[in-house]
Amino acid sequence: MNDPVEKKGCLPRRQALRKKPFLALSAACWLAAFPYASPARAAEPEKTAVLFQDGFSSLAPGMFSPGVVGAHAEYHYLPALAPKGGWVVSAFKSDGSQRAWRVVEHAGSPAMKQAYTSSAAEKAYTHPILIAGDPLWRDYRLQVHFYPLSDQAQSGMVFRYRNDQCYYFFGVAGGSVLLKKVQYQDRFHHLKETVLAQKDFPYSASTLLRAAVQVKGSHLRAWLGDQLVLQAEDATFAEGKIGLLADIPTVYAKVEVTASVEEERAWRLAKEKEANELGLLRNGIPGMALWKKIPIEGFGVGRNLRFGDLDGDGRTDILVGQVLHHGPKDRHSEVGCLTALTLEGKILWQEGEPDAWRDQLTNDVAMQIHDLDNDGRNEVIYCRNQQLIVADGASGKIRQQTSTPELSSRQPDNRYSPILGDSLYFCDLEGKGYRGNLLLKDRYRNLWAYDRQLKLLWHHNLNTGHYPYSADVDGDGKEEIAAGYSLLDHDGRLLWSFDKELQDHADGVAIVNFPWTDPPQLGILCAASDEGIYFADLQGRRRKHHYLGHVQNPTTAELRTDLAGLETVTINFWGNQGTLHFFNAQGDLYHSIEPVQQGSMLLPVNWTGSPPEFFVLSASTREGGLWDGMGRKVADFPADGHPELCNAVLDLTGDCRDEIVVWDPYEIWIYTQKDSPRAGRLFRPKRNPQCNQSNYQANVSLPGWNP
Repeated sequence: MNDPVEKKGCLPRRQALRKKPFLALSAACWLAAFPYASPARAAEPEKTAVLFQDGFSSLAPGMFSPGVVGAHAEYHYLPALAPKGGWVVSAFKSDGSQRAWRVVEHAGSPAMKQAYTSSAAEKAYTHPILIAGDPLWRDYRLQVHFYPLSDQAQSGMVFRYRNDQCYYFFGVAGGSVLLKKVQYQDRFHHLKETVLAQKDFPYSASTLLRAAVQVKGSHLRAWLGDQLVLQAEDATFAEGKIGLLADIPTVYAKVEVTASVEEERAWRLAKEKEANELGLLRNGIPGMALWKKIPIEGFGVGRNLRFGDLDGDGRTDILVGQVLHHGPKDRHSEVGCLTALTLEGKILWQEGEPDAWRDQLTNDVAMQIHDLDNDGRNEVIYCRNQQLIVADGASGKIRQQTSTPELSSRQPDNRYSPILGDSLYFCDLEGKGYRGNLLLKDRYRNLWAYDRQLKLLWHHNLNTGHYPYSADVDGDGKEEIAAGYSLLDHDGRLLWSFDKELQDHADGVAIVNFPWTDPPQLGILCAASDEGIYFADLQGRRRKHHYLGHVQNPTTAELRTDLAGLETVTINFWGNQGTLHFFNAQGDLYHSIEPVQQGSMLLPVNWTGSPPEFFVLSASTREGGLWDGMGRKVADFPADGHPELCNAVLDLTGDCRDEIVVWDPYEIWIYTQKDSPRAGRLFRPKRNPQCNQSNYQANVSLPGWNP
């Protein structure tokens, strides 16, 4: 298989059009905290402005890091990960790094401590980082007082920070001082770290280091105490935030960012320009109006709702699925209690015993709403008690069931045989013209195909990834299956696979038209976790492969009308959470931003009734909202106390435009446009069918219009 590796830098930052908090106190007040003079300070312009300063006294002592959020933050909004006091944790893994940052007392004063020691493997692709400031800061001086508690690994500061894989670093490590550039990853998942300057600098653990960097254009200068120790020329990053980075326990005492009065004025003008452009952009976008509230306390759950007409009245209903966890962690889960209700909150039926403490999940479970037998009425299909069940949508009564598949051998993520069932996907493998076949998978290793009578058609062992995608790619009327890093024919025959070449697993895969030929042909995009993202043709050749960290949750839609074809946006999580990457129809990276430090489903939203589409980052009033394909926040959620944990997007009023459903385990709120309903010819994209919903789905929204 071909495996081209693209060489690229961090692209010039497009304006994010959002305001960032900053602290601005008098320079005279801050000088008392830095009682030393240096040649650099004497050389600075006489008049300077303080952009940011902190001695951590405003933060409550204790854990600053979120604690242990696990995979919840991949598709739930968690306030524990939101900024505090102008700071936010930029990077963590699934281990103790989630508890790295703590507010402590050191030498009688408040301080920020990084208490975690990164392993050698972790240091290759991520570092504990705490960030602050504004992405539009350009030329400034950053000063930090810190105490490395070891000399075995690096600790120091980051500047002109774009995201947690694109920044400059200045600090110490192993008896030396170094200035370097960090710029994404290579094909071996190692950060590409370029040392710009380095020299020996003996120091002792727990010794106070007074460090400073000054950036002006491409000129980078760095001091320790009064000594100019390093300088370099590099123009890769022209602007960005500041931060603290340490791979070993380190105490940070004071942080200050200053700039010339002229530079500070230029920054404020840039912020004002952002705000004005954003205001003009938002003028044509309808605001959000609350349409419905539905109580679900007692039987509610996190991101595990399904939508479809259950009672046959032509209106959408909701299926709420609580989960039974058999462990460890989120392995070995199945459906617990199912509750079917209307949009008015009327409970149609409930199967199983509700348990208010079973409202969390960080995985899929097998449950969907679908008309499996094509009789015009939906069924509820799910796995429970090691049974694959088809139930009547209106009553919940079981119509048919069969035992889930047996395993020939059991592994740590497959302890149960017959299996519990991880997720369900409906497709057309037999050429009947409707989705009369279902795919059942376990967590990562096996895929089984059934007909509508629940007769097993075939089984395949492979790296399944989280959720498959189907399309008729050869024109025979029967759909092929993209599962993980593989493409399967309708009969389960393997057409090609990257399983031997790629590690980890596919977090989201889709089959979409790409303009590699004229006319465009179908291809496969795969958000491949630590393998980044690739775009492949149907012959199994990777046309583009970007190693950008742990890439998840791709959405392909008409996000920009000024570009030909469809655009794709993805978001990162483990090790570099919150970074958004934008790709054009050819699979080339054209933009990246890091507005939050959480994951997101990135669900496409047809909000205005005309292209382009937006996407939801989260339902958070402060950090969430609707974003466009230029990386601009174009709409906010109201500050009305709504649930922020989860969200879903679909047309519920019938005017072609989408509503946004937000919920937590206690209530569901639904937002529509303030000018809803709207008549006339409206944009109406074709989306993933509601019968194929997953917390790991790749979202595809194909342009279309109502008649």
